[in-house]
Amino acid sequence: MKFYKGSARAWRALAFSLALSFAVVAMISCGGSTTSSNNSTMGTVQTSLSDPPTCSELPDGMGLDHVYVTITKVEANLSATSNSGWQTLVDLTSNPKQVDLMTLNPSKTPNFCGTLYMLSKTQLPPGKYQQIRVTLLPNSGTVSGNACSTGVNCVIPTGSSTTYELQLSSEAQTGIKIPASQIADGGLTVTAGQNVDFNIDFNSCASVVQEGNGQYRLKPVLHAGEVSINSSVISGTVVDSSTKNPIEGALVLLEQPDPNDTSTDRVIISGTTESDGSFSFCPLPASNTNFDIVVAGQTTTSDTVTTTTTYNPTVLFGVPIGSKVGNIPLYAETASAATTTCTTGSSCPGTISGQISSANGSSPVAGSVQVSALEAVSNGSSNINMTIPLFMATSQPPNFTTASGTSCPAGTDCTPYSLLAPASSPAIGTYSSSSISFTPPTSTSQATYTINGVADGSNGLLTCSSSPMNISNVTVSSGTTATAVPTLNFAFTGCSTAP
Repeated sequence: MKFYKGSARAWRALAFSLALSFAVVAMISCGGSTTSSNNSTMGTVQTSLSDPPTCSELPDGMGLDHVYVTITKVEANLSATSNSGWQTLVDLTSNPKQVDLMTLNPSKTPNFCGTLYMLSKTQLPPGKYQQIRVTLLPNSGTVSGNACSTGVNCVIPTGSSTTYELQLSSEAQTGIKIPASQIADGGLTVTAGQNVDFNIDFNSCASVVQEGNGQYRLKPVLHAGEVSINSSVISGTVVDSSTKNPIEGALVLLEQPDPNDTSTDRVIISGTTESDGSFSFCPLPASNTNFDIVVAGQTTTSDTVTTTTTYNPTVLFGVPIGSKVGNIPLYAETASAATTTCTTGSSCPGTISGQISSANGSSPVAGSVQVSALEAVSNGSSNINMTIPLFMATSQPPNFTTASGTSCPAGTDCTPYSLLAPASSPAIGTYSSSSISFTPPTSTSQATYTINGVADGSNGLLTCSSSPMNISNVTVSSGTTATAVPTLNFAFTGCSTAP
């Protein structure tokens, strides 16, 4: 599997290596623990971390050689909403551990499967824990062997010897919350007398942002889930439906239903294909719910004229962990258009754009909002709102950060947003262990999206009372802007940066 490269706003591929010393450092494989719990009334949780990156490949990007963060605690909560009753999974408060997120680079270590790093093993009361919270040490703190010249969280750009302090948003210090919607199966299930391996995926590609003032800020994006003891891989190959040639750099999303809205699929993990069109996801969280795969892609050829081919998305429903799904076909968009971003004769994605504003009453509030393009797709029995891959995005789905500006409505912070989405309907397949068939797109008709804005306080997002927000029936066509009316603006109110 090819991991994403990044730019100043979307960092190149990396795997989360935790160079933790003393007793907290122990590498484990994709397999799980087999020892029994010491207390038959409690369950044992072995907590590890990894980072299969999920940011997109952007051209001419500046990378990072080092990203250091300092971890103090990981906690779990049985309640999906309460901010009390936290149980400790990992306690490093007396000896915080500084971690270089860039130590394991997938370009140097392509066989990421099996690369988990254990933080701690602890016992918890039985139950389904629906929130996870990761706490970082403030930059005013101290840590043994500090690699930062200023603060305890910092970055070093590629080819530079200069260390830049990594600014922490408030939730990074008070606790980065991973809600049920970002945890496989909606939570961590602990059973009395049993062990469970639990993995936290730190999406560092989408989490480091260079601000306009040149500072670097951590906008943390995390997912989590129980790690499958056996067969923790889903793999396949993306090909052109006509030529059968492999498609390099195709966007591949693994999705599951949002526990708060089972009619909507959310991204659990994502990546891009290798030069031979292959992808492989591991480690995957153990799950009683199968995954849905959503793929989209673009290819560019340069003969006498540079031509871009944009492919419609392909959806494959009901894929269990351990599956080798074989070839997943992508069908080329047939419409052509000449635009400022796509050459004549090319097939182009549609553009959806607008403005996001955030406020609390008449007071502006700055922070990040997640925006997804959802498309209703039939799985044979009902329509599911699938999260569709977006081209040239900093993550899947992307986050947009509001700030003060002259274009903002009075009393708000704001930011423009733009989404490059496939313009036509998807191909559909349903998984079978014996054979998988795909139904091509029924027509070249325009795709119709629901644009979904989320500001729920998770994963570095703003906390707003009007979240989520939807703009329905947004129609796009190849190489043109969205034709929906009114203008696609999100106005979030009742916002706070508090976790």
